[in-house]
Amino acid sequence: MTYVSNNLSLIEELRTASNALAAQVAQFLAAGGKIDTSGRPKPQPEVLASLKQPPTFHSPAVKTGVELQVARIREMAATMSRRDICEKEGITLGVLKGIAGRYGIKFPIRPKQPSPPNRVDSIRDAFLVVRVKDCIAAGISRQQCCNTLKISYNLLNRLIEDYGIDYPKLKPAFR
Repeated sequence: MTYVSNNLSLIEELRTASNALAAQVAQFLAAGGKIDTSGRPKPQPEVLASLKQPPTFHSPAVKTGVELQVARIREMAATMSRRDICEKEGITLGVLKGIAGRYGIKFPIRPKQPSPPNRVDSIRDAFLVVRVKDCIAAGISRQQCCNTLKISYNLLNRLIEDYGIDYPKLKPAFR
């Protein structure tokens, strides 16, 4: 047998698949099947351009789903905040605003919840006051004290004012 290919091992490797395909073709022909050998492609059925329509989203199922959601949002708008409605409905704030604009839903403006003032931890302050006094005894500047204690300059100023600590500012050098 003469082979045209240089890669004989590939031909021998694929021979089993080729024999299996030949057996399937023989079985198809034995069952009365015919193989088209004309070489011409089969004509595709034409789709009429008039039948191509964009999908409609106004089907009754979609309409009723949206109407039910709008009704739920109307009921919740009287008592809940917009953020709570978004969480409950599983929609974003932008979608909620779009629905509210389309269907005329108004959300009442509620007074802002006052935030509690920052609480002062007296135990922490007492600990910091002791450490600030150690910094004064070491003779370091206010800024170096802030860096050493890892606190803000505003906190240091508050401690100095609240607890009456005498921590002088350094005089400006070369001015």
